[in-house]
Amino acid sequence: MRSPQQRIAGLLARAALHSTEVEHTTIAWQHWGGEGTPLLLVHGGFGSWTHWAANIEALRQSRNVWTLDLPGLGSSGDMPKPWTTEHFAELVLAGWRQLLGDTEFELAAFSFGAMIAGHVAALAGPQCQRCCLIGASGFGPLHKQVSLLPPPGPEVPAIEADPIHRENLARLMLYRKEAVDDLAVCIHSDNLARHRFRSRAMAGSNDLADVLPAINAHLVGIWGVHDATAGGIEQIQARRALMLASQPEAEFHILEDIGHWAMYESPETVNRLILGQLS
Repeated sequence: MRSPQQRIAGLLARAALHSTEVEHTTIAWQHWGGEGTPLLLVHGGFGSWTHWAANIEALRQSRNVWTLDLPGLGSSGDMPKPWTTEHFAELVLAGWRQLLGDTEFELAAFSFGAMIAGHVAALAGPQCQRCCLIGASGFGPLHKQVSLLPPPGPEVPAIEADPIHRENLARLMLYRKEAVDDLAVCIHSDNLARHRFRSRAMAGSNDLADVLPAINAHLVGIWGVHDATAGGIEQIQARRALMLASQPEAEFHILEDIGHWAMYESPETVNRLILGQLS
């Protein structure tokens, strides 16, 4: 059986790697191929493209799948100031258009990345056809900050770091105990080791709620009912009301027995929702 590190390396070996230069920083992109409409998957805070490791292979069966590492995270360069949601979105869209021009595309995005993706969709106008927001940040007072254990530094042996990562994944990212597996720990620990941009303060802003009325793309909201950042079912329903007020035809899905990192914990269901194959 391959180790989690080997599984990630094997997956990455199947991607075509690209980079774009925007405002004196480099954005790393991974192209996974596939037929159909381009689909850009945007990861969450303190993350990288590996947040989508459980989804890429299935999605590329019917979409032309791309991922990226947001500035300040993963293999991308540092995030230039100003450190705002709008600036992140401008950089992402500029880099995307260097690669694909004015081709129509779809977005699926997670957590902090979903807040950025909402602004990308608004800036892209009719070029963005569909925008799926998973456990999205950017709903102001509805957002709940989760208390975590201090993350272990690189000097901490893996045998000591592993239980800390598992505890933090259980507190923040994943609801079911069995979902906190070796691959999740590998993804989480590697992303923490490479992050430079800290996004937690931005996650509590109202940046996504404010931009919803400007999004032309078909909106899809996806939340795990046990999302630790959501604050409970009433707050999730409040997000639903905001989305439907901005776009009455928007979809909104609440997944039972699922936490924040919904596309990892329930990949088959979330993949179908991203593709519009499940009502």
